[in-house]
Amino acid sequence: MKLVGFGKRTAAVMAVSFLVNAAGAVADTSEQLAICKSALKVMYGEETRVQMYGTKSYRGVTTLKLKVTPAGDSSTTLQCSGDAESDQQVVLKDKNGATLVS
Repeated sequence: MKLVGFGKRTAAVMAVSFLVNAAGAVADTSEQLAICKSALKVMYGEETRVQMYGTKSYRGVTTLKLKVTPAGDSSTTLQCSGDAESDQQVVLKDKNGATLVS
């Protein structure tokens, strides 16, 4: 019996499974970033620059930390979270957590 081979195969299957799940998380984050960028460009104008500088996940909700620079204005730090319970796809908040009215 080759138990060593079985262990290596199990480890390989687990590694591939982890990579597939990690790739799915990256795709979700990039999709959420695209939605957040479009919402911010509608709110502040098409010339607005949006840079992501961090992410946080808690209980299935991913929050993106964004630096938003409207054209001709100073930069602002915002948060963009996905909200499954709301009709909106994303919720925009200021750095203190207060929801922005769009």
